[in-house]
Amino acid sequence: MMEIDTIFKIIKKLGHSSSKREELRECCKSNCEQVLKFLPRRILNSDGANVLNCVLDGFAKNNKVKVIDIVLKTIRKEATSIAHSGDVVSRLCLELPRLPVEHLLRWCNDSVQSIVEDSDVNMIWRDIVPECLNVISSQEKVIHCGTEMTGAEYKLQCVHTLCQCRWQERHLVQLAAMFKDMQLPRIDHRQVVNKICSYIIDVHPDTLPPLVHQLLKLCKPYNLEVVLSHVSHYFNMRIYNKLEPPPQDSESTTMDIDDIVPYSPAELSRCLSTCLYHMSSGAEPEVLRRHLKAWPRTQLLRAPMLVNLALAVADKGADFRTVCLDTIKAAIEQREMDDIRCKEAAWVRSLLPPDVDVANLLKVLTNESANHRQLTSAGLISLAFSLLSVGRTKPVARACWSHGELILARLSRAQPETAPHVIAQLADRLADTPQPQHVDCLYVLCKLTPVAVERCPQLSGVLESCGDGAVYRAVRPLVPFSARVRDTVLMVCRKALYSRDSAHRQLAVWGFLTVLRHVKLSAGLSQSEPDSHAGASYFTQVAVDLHAERSGAAVSSRVRNETMCLEVVSILRRCLIQDAAVKNLLYTELYDCTKEKVSLHEAVLELLYEHLIKYLPDADDGPPILWEKCVQTTATNAVLIEPIGKLLYAVAQFLQPIQGEESDDMFSSQNENGSYLRNKLMNIMDKLCKSSLFSIGEMEDLGLTDLTPESKAKSLKVQQVLQCYEALIAHQVMQWTAENTNGGTLCRLFRECRQLLDNTKITSKGNKKGKLNDTKESVKSQKSQKSQKEKEKSQKEKGKATKLSNLVKDRAGPFKPLPCLWDLQLCLRFLHLLYSEEVTWSSTEQRNMVRTQTTLHVWAVRGVASCVQPVDRSHALDVLYVAALLHKSCLCRFQDICNFDDNTALAILELFKTCLDALFSQSYKLKAEKIFTYITGLQDSPVSMSVAEILEKIHTALVQLDADVGDERDSVAKKLIATLIAVATVLLDTPVLACSKLNAIIIKLEDYTRRSKQDCVPLIPPLLTAAFREHREVQFLDELMLKLTATLGLIDEDESSAEEDNREFPCVDERSGQTALTYVCTHLRIRARAIEHVLARARDLHAASNNAGQHQLQRIDKELREGYDDIVIQLCQLCRVTGGAARLRGAGDAAPAAVTRLYALLATLARQLPPHMAVPLRLERLLKLCGKKLSSICDSLITYCEASGGRATKTIPRLVLEAEHFSKNIILLEKKAKTNYQQYMSLGTARDFRIKGPVLQEVLGAIEQQQEAEREIEDPDITDAETEVLSAASDREDGSDDDTTSKRRRLS
Repeated sequence: MMEIDTIFKIIKKLGHSSSKREELRECCKSNCEQVLKFLPRRILNSDGANVLNCVLDGFAKNNKVKVIDIVLKTIRKEATSIAHSGDVVSRLCLELPRLPVEHLLRWCNDSVQSIVEDSDVNMIWRDIVPECLNVISSQEKVIHCGTEMTGAEYKLQCVHTLCQCRWQERHLVQLAAMFKDMQLPRIDHRQVVNKICSYIIDVHPDTLPPLVHQLLKLCKPYNLEVVLSHVSHYFNMRIYNKLEPPPQDSESTTMDIDDIVPYSPAELSRCLSTCLYHMSSGAEPEVLRRHLKAWPRTQLLRAPMLVNLALAVADKGADFRTVCLDTIKAAIEQREMDDIRCKEAAWVRSLLPPDVDVANLLKVLTNESANHRQLTSAGLISLAFSLLSVGRTKPVARACWSHGELILARLSRAQPETAPHVIAQLADRLADTPQPQHVDCLYVLCKLTPVAVERCPQLSGVLESCGDGAVYRAVRPLVPFSARVRDTVLMVCRKALYSRDSAHRQLAVWGFLTVLRHVKLSAGLSQSEPDSHAGASYFTQVAVDLHAERSGAAVSSRVRNETMCLEVVSILRRCLIQDAAVKNLLYTELYDCTKEKVSLHEAVLELLYEHLIKYLPDADDGPPILWEKCVQTTATNAVLIEPIGKLLYAVAQFLQPIQGEESDDMFSSQNENGSYLRNKLMNIMDKLCKSSLFSIGEMEDLGLTDLTPESKAKSLKVQQVLQCYEALIAHQVMQWTAENTNGGTLCRLFRECRQLLDNTKITSKGNKKGKLNDTKESVKSQKSQKSQKEKEKSQKEKGKATKLSNLVKDRAGPFKPLPCLWDLQLCLRFLHLLYSEEVTWSSTEQRNMVRTQTTLHVWAVRGVASCVQPVDRSHALDVLYVAALLHKSCLCRFQDICNFDDNTALAILELFKTCLDALFSQSYKLKAEKIFTYITGLQDSPVSMSVAEILEKIHTALVQLDADVGDERDSVAKKLIATLIAVATVLLDTPVLACSKLNAIIIKLEDYTRRSKQDCVPLIPPLLTAAFREHREVQFLDELMLKLTATLGLIDEDESSAEEDNREFPCVDERSGQTALTYVCTHLRIRARAIEHVLARARDLHAASNNAGQHQLQRIDKELREGYDDIVIQLCQLCRVTGGAARLRGAGDAAPAAVTRLYALLATLARQLPPHMAVPLRLERLLKLCGKKLSSICDSLITYCEASGGRATKTIPRLVLEAEHFSKNIILLEKKAKTNYQQYMSLGTARDFRIKGPVLQEVLGAIEQQQEAEREIEDPDITDAETEVLSAASDREDGSDDDTTSKRRRLS
């Protein structure tokens, strides 16, 4: 043993020196047998690779083969470390290219066999096989198993042999590395990748990351999409299986054995994070970007791992960010559009399978982003702002904005370190002109993550640079507990209050009022309690709830808050010397901001009292209000200085009793000064209620519609007088109790207000006609005389200065009163007084005194309608209360309201529609379920039941009006019917899942449209839309088309062919029929929009089938076949209706546009339909409708449009183009599917290059006659008895006729 150790020492010593190479060879040659005998044991030592290197350097080629055989045999059987076996095999691989090919074949076969038999413990075939095959593949001829072949064929055979055997999980990583070094052709590469990826689903989470790493290297040139698909499916089954919707035919309610997760969530999360790291850093970013961009949108959200990968790649640069984020945003928009189209069409709803919930998906991605080494956090933030940038004109804008807001909110809560970055980007978008979605996003962040947002220094920059009061409303959740935010708002507002720009001053008032509204004060604190704590209070998110406790820290905070609020009230005194717009805002919002803070009421009452008495006279005689101080008149203009009406209304708001408290105890916390101010203001309001605010005779001096400063000043005064009447009437309603008698005073005030309104209308009409002076000359004639005199004086350079009133008189519009100044709380109280049966705060006598005034009803309801505006979401509940009251007290008793007064009923319906429009606006963001269930009171019923309940009342009202309409109320009845139809349109256009009751009421409305003689044509579009949601529109549409055909006539017939049919749809005549036909074309556009959406989805699914695995391919193929089946059916129906509409007269450009859209859909179907699906679809039924039949209709339509002219002619080129595209795509599809579709198609005759059949026959006949004449001339058969001599004149006449005929033929 000592002797062999000495031999190996000598070999190592000689092998380290290149100058002793000959001595090494002699030593190895003399000790060859002993070296070969003990080499298997020696190479297992730590220096085995070094010894092997020296031995191979000393042995000859034939002995090297023996050495390699011994080493391979030993390493395959003996387990060693990865590093040791790697060093040994690496040295062997250096010698392999120098050895004979027959030995390489043998070693390669042994390695392949070891893979099949799993007999290589160290998996050295990973390096041996690529080295051997790279040499063998370059050989032109090799012999394997007695068969002669090329080296490339042998390599291909080895790959096929490996792919046919079953691989072990522990071999996958090394196999991927081995195939990477083999440089496979594209076909074999795809086979190998599919083989490896088929094992991914069963791989352990610890094995998957290195396997993905090797697969990324293997698929660097191509087939990366296969790897992404299988890895995504792996994580879908392991992590995201709960996000996957259940299949449509699934009825299992028990747990399957596959639902048991074999691995822990921590292992899977760690595996996913590592795989994302390898993919985002190991793969080529450009390759990933290309694959993600081409990934089907319908399948992207079903693969959350790919969404995570796109978010990680988005951080690689601007180009990658744009592509990846646009891909995810497009997938989200596609998913939201699926929901919209499902609500619009029943066939789309039955076709599309359940899909991923986007909100849940984004929630999971956001929550797990903290485990991904910050790879996806920046991408999520960019994705959120990308969703917030969706244009508001898109139907999916609202849903995308909501997703973006929730992403930022969850990310800021889970990872507070991301909040500064979020606020910084949000500040850039809120700087100049903030968009509503960005303001709402700031509000959501402040509400859901107040601590993370409050700590951001960028928030101060947002408040300092904001240009809209909505930003102050957005940070209102931070105001109650964050002294930092309050101080910043107050500092910014103090600066803005001294700005020269009125908008900035209004913004400052918004800020002060926001602080007053949301700062919490103690109701029981005395105002005289000293403020002994000057330190700022700061509460964390955990301590917010402790703010209401009466402990030491909380009370000190409240004391400081009260002092701060009193300081803000004193600052607001400066607003009283500002312009009217600033005062307007202050008076409107002051009560809402301080109504719950009783300790501030004394300071506010003092502020209002001191300001109000400036505009009241000292003596009792004269006008009750000094109007000259309210309006400032200059030489060229008149400006409102004081909105006295808003001031009086603010005073009335603070004087109203507080609900739930007695009047004696209301100001128990205030001193005698507060009661004194309240009594003084109450006396002033009572005095104003008893006096006449404006003398009617004062309007006789100047007209209100002139442009003179005096006239404009008079107009401003009248507007303020009207608002003062509104404030005084509101004061009477606020002070109304069961004991007082405010009804008489309210009626008197309204009569005066009404008289003033009537006088303004009379004055406006008089100004339009022109007033007569004492000499009975009109103002117009006076002006002409004066202008003539002025011309003469200017020519003589004499005269006096021309008065401004003579130049600009009678040039202004009619007088317009200002909108009503009531708030929604008063509006609701007033409506209760007028219509509710439960008015506990009024006596029956006083209530009835008001209810008998018909004009008061109309005036009050229209005033409420002007107050219902979707401005702030805090008013949504008040609008909902108003709508519920109108439904219960008015709409359910519509006949009684009509019997009382038609104008009142009309005003109520207009108010109800205004409420519905406001509730469905984006400002309130209310769901239809909440709106309708609260209006009707059907809380436990589906929303369709509530919609049906309201539509039932509308149908009853329409039937009653149809029966009771007469000549004396014809005009008002038409307005009532039009308003009822407008309300029904809002309800029918609301996408809800219909119930049997809703379907029944839709059928009733259809019957009403069929038999009513009133103008109910505007009811046709919503009925078609609602019926289309449930696939019930066919019968109604067919009957309507028959009526339109009988009324309008066909374009290919005479105008006398139109026959009036009075049996159905009597409301459709020749005039309204054109409008109805336009409505039908609009409905066809809605149907085409649904087909276009499904076609785009089918195209996306077809692209997804190219890279889908076997687990997804069956589902995709099923969706494709069902989708194309439904598309063909819908296109058949669309062809039938569109063809009927295109044949009618008077459709304008709507019918050509409908036909153009139809041809575009047909061309898209023919272009993207896979050939193997064309034959099973049986396209013949569709081609029979859209082929020759539709082509002839299209030709007649083009001829008709060219003859009639107008805008319709502009659509003809596009129509011809789409028809030609359809024909071309049908020909291409016919060649691919090997069918005969041309038999159903027509070449078309109405084209720009058309050949007219009659003209062609005429020309051919003329040619034949000319040929016969020439033959007669060549072979004449002259008979003297029949010869007739013609004169020259007749010859000229015949010649002229021939010339004319030839010219006509050429022109034709």
